[in-house]
Amino acid sequence: WPTLPSGVIASRPGAIMAAAEMFEIKIEGKGGHAAMPHLAIDPIVTASALVMNLQTIVSRIVSPLEAGVVSVTMMSAGDAFNVIPSVATIRGTIRALSTEMLLSLRDRVSHMVSTTSEMHRCNYTLTYSPDYYPPTVNDPELFNSFSKNVGKLLSKDWIDDIEPTMGGEDFSFFGEAIPSTFFFLGQGSGGDEAHHLPPTDYGLHNPSFALDETVMPVGVELHVNLALRSLRKLKLEDEEGVGQSAEL
Repeated sequence: WPTLPSGVIASRPGAIMAAAEMFEIKIEGKGGHAAMPHLAIDPIVTASALVMNLQTIVSRIVSPLEAGVVSVTMMSAGDAFNVIPSVATIRGTIRALSTEMLLSLRDRVSHMVSTTSEMHRCNYTLTYSPDYYPPTVNDPELFNSFSKNVGKLLSKDWIDDIEPTMGGEDFSFFGEAIPSTFFFLGQGSGGDEAHHLPPTDYGLHNPSFALDETVMPVGVELHVNLALRSLRKLKLEDEEGVGQSAEL
């Protein structure tokens, strides 16, 4: 995790990563000559208004005490300087720390797309991903009784109350099915200019992101300890269960 020093292990009980949804909006207008905009219906103007309107969902509709993100990350339209295109496309993502908030934000996005398109006389197609990511939630009982003890054992700078991130993670589907814990392994203090190794504190998806490979043994050790200690815990619980059955 690039915002933590290399080798530091961190986690928290409860939500640690966000629920995530992706969207694509196609705004359909009427193409025409750029010199005669009154004869066209400009989807670029509509898309531009929509991008600005979407920013008000989190800033003016969501409580300041709750977390939410609506980010437009891609916009494309046209291929000539003197032509108003007939279609503009917007893509982006919605994030929240609960499924309820994610679905609420998605409803607001749908409403905003509908009303903005109607106001500018455009049609639209709004598509969401087939399966949104649920939030990644660390089971509090498992975390407090087991996971944090392993983290403390392997990291002298162990952090057990790291702030949640609005990044999404497909591990969340496992967390919905069984009690689980997700950890962050710090890698942010790597790099060696003298040996032409790049710094490793660039954020995720940054084009300069680089891996601090020195932390990989720590990750291996964490996984091995979790596996072995989990098996030992299950064995002891099974033996206790057998003993209780014999007494009955």
